[in-house]
Amino acid sequence: MLVRLACCLAGFLAFAAAALASGSARADCAQEISRLMSKDTEKLNSRYNRISRRIEQQGRSPSLVAEECRIARQLRPRLEDQIAALKHSGCSKDPNVRSMIADIVRGHEDDLAVMRQTTARPECR
Repeated sequence: MLVRLACCLAGFLAFAAAALASGSARADCAQEISRLMSKDTEKLNSRYNRISRRIEQQGRSPSLVAEECRIARQLRPRLEDQIAALKHSGCSKDPNVRSMIADIVRGHEDDLAVMRQTTARPECR
């Protein structure tokens, strides 16, 4: 999940640089996508990944599981909102950025599936 996040961020940064260098229409999309990509959501996703790694390395202690559940409950609606906003963005129709947006959405949908599994576990209810 962390690798996917890094790839999405790297792709986004590469896209933003190319968009700013190649025209105002693409620059508008770069600004719109940057606005839609919430830094708070990305930070929360990174925290979730750190906790998940600690659980894998150290085992499922009650405090780590509680933290994982808390973050997953916070992150799930944020990811849903971000996915919806990206899908409905006017830039998703732009052939120059369509595939990048699709990659970001796909990665967020994978993360959202993990959040749903986490929050559905008995210890998270």
